[in-house]
Amino acid sequence: MDGIVIAALAVGFYIAWNIGANDSANAMGTAVGAGVLSFRQATFTIAVFVLLGAYLKGYKVMKTVGKGIVPEGYLTIEMAIIALLAAGVWVTIATIKGLPVSTTQAIVGGVVGVGLAIHAPIRWFTLSKIAAAWVVSPIVAGILAMILYKFYGYLINQMRSLGRIELLYKWLAVLGGSYMAFNFGANEVANATGPLVGAGFLEPRVAGIFGALSLALGSLTFSYAVMYTVGKKITALGPASAFAAQFGSAIAVSLANILGLPVSSSQAIVGGVVGVGIITGEGIDKSTIKDIIFGWVATPTTAIIIALIIFHIFRFAGMI
Repeated sequence: MDGIVIAALAVGFYIAWNIGANDSANAMGTAVGAGVLSFRQATFTIAVFVLLGAYLKGYKVMKTVGKGIVPEGYLTIEMAIIALLAAGVWVTIATIKGLPVSTTQAIVGGVVGVGLAIHAPIRWFTLSKIAAAWVVSPIVAGILAMILYKFYGYLINQMRSLGRIELLYKWLAVLGGSYMAFNFGANEVANATGPLVGAGFLEPRVAGIFGALSLALGSLTFSYAVMYTVGKKITALGPASAFAAQFGSAIAVSLANILGLPVSSSQAIVGGVVGVGIITGEGIDKSTIKDIIFGWVATPTTAIIIALIIFHIFRFAGMI
């Protein structure tokens, strides 16, 4: 097998593994934090629904990431490797620190970085739409989470049996997490595979399966620290608030999938958790939120810088 093919698959696996390690908390962190699901149950559910989402719906966002920011023809397989590697390095650092950063922002930053390095025309209008979606999605998720929490509370108040209430808690947590994981696969897998699709290296559905399996492995092996941050450190979560945060953020990401916009499920779930923290009166850990927002702001800029550095290292070494 050609060396460039091995390198492309290895870097694609690396970033998908990073997404699973960092962003799987977006799907199941609230359920684990609320004690509704165990870590193993959560990661297994993530694996199943991420695969379905990536295979069935991932192609729209792959097209935006792979061809919408830098025009087709500029993003060669070598440039795709650099963009993915730049994003992966930053996300690994954030995951070690337990920060739920936006892998979407990292990948977009990496693509912009290589675009600048090769003097390709950047589609700034598309980029501005993506950036606007990054701002809007956590706000929408927070509002939807508040509405869902109120509606969920109304349903619970109508039920008399404690056993039925506990069963409802369990199944709604699984439903909300599964829905989020499906959208996670449809949107976030494109972050790992979009540049490879844009470079003409993989077909969208093949890329979806490859990315989803790599992502599931990352979720299983390295996601606990970020799940703990999302599920425990922002605010106190119960089953009702966990479901509302999950489902509200999933709807926000689903709307972005329809538009083909690579939004951040990290930002959406944090927006959902903050929303339920406000409406339940549990309060929000402001220092944790500050750390998370710092990660969001730093991520695209850092990824651009890392991509430029890697590009010049590769060129100096005669690899491009």
